[in-house]
Amino acid sequence: MARHDLVIRRRTSIAQRLPDTYQEKLLAFQKHVLKLRKTHNYTMGAIGNVDETPVFFEMPGESTVNKAGEKTVHVRTAGAEKQRCTVMLGITADGNKLPPFVIFKRKTLPKEKLPPGILVRVQEKGWMTEELYLDWLKSVWFRRPGALLRQRSMLVVDSFRSHLTENVKVKMRQEKSDMVVIPGGMTGMLQPLDVSINRPFKSHLRRFYRDWRCGSTEMTPTGRLKKPSLSQMCEWIVAAWNTIPEEMVSKSFKVTSISNAMDGTEDDAVWLTSPDSETSSESDIDSNESSDEQ
Repeated sequence: MARHDLVIRRRTSIAQRLPDTYQEKLLAFQKHVLKLRKTHNYTMGAIGNVDETPVFFEMPGESTVNKAGEKTVHVRTAGAEKQRCTVMLGITADGNKLPPFVIFKRKTLPKEKLPPGILVRVQEKGWMTEELYLDWLKSVWFRRPGALLRQRSMLVVDSFRSHLTENVKVKMRQEKSDMVVIPGGMTGMLQPLDVSINRPFKSHLRRFYRDWRCGSTEMTPTGRLKKPSLSQMCEWIVAAWNTIPEEMVSKSFKVTSISNAMDGTEDDAVWLTSPDSETSSESDIDSNESSDEQ
């Protein structure tokens, strides 16, 4: 390395490589949010963010114990690695986590008993639709703590088409909730859930899956390993969501320029803090789990 003038470097932060067009989008977003906050003086509990993320029924790791020297290494699963559900997560700037909203790919609601603290819906493809998003608004956002006081609120969303339909806009206006749309290509920098929450949430889900798989020997009548049940998936989702601390949630809004001080003293938080420094990376969490297993 010394001979070729190579050194170990950390990945550069967003501030060091952000194109001019993205800087313009960032500044426009900050100004829009600040204008709304000064106009309506939202409470922190009335500023929210929502995002959909896929969760797979099987989450096998990339490594396993195997004999040295073998060219082919298998990780045994039930064959459901591609089966997934959609989990809609919602948070508010005061650190509150809204109940997870899960969409399973099926036509009828599951009959098995589901854990409390989660809302379950079904859709033929397991996707978020306009109808389901309106359901989420009614069942979760408009029933969050403090929502019954009918104070004005602000919800930050990405540009997914189900979030932006005319019916959704009408419903938001009726409930005095302002919708702020994150510019295209900027969710990795301006969406709190993407920046700080989704990664540790999924890392905990993988840990729960691995612990369950290591202790599960149940087989199907055809002799294959059983995949996790719907109720088991819901339990993991609730448990993983409960592990996310309130401080991490509230801080995620600051580093995305949404809940910063309105006097301008915290405007540079988005540049000073990168997503990787906000949460433990997946590799860090996985390495800790490996140490525990050993």
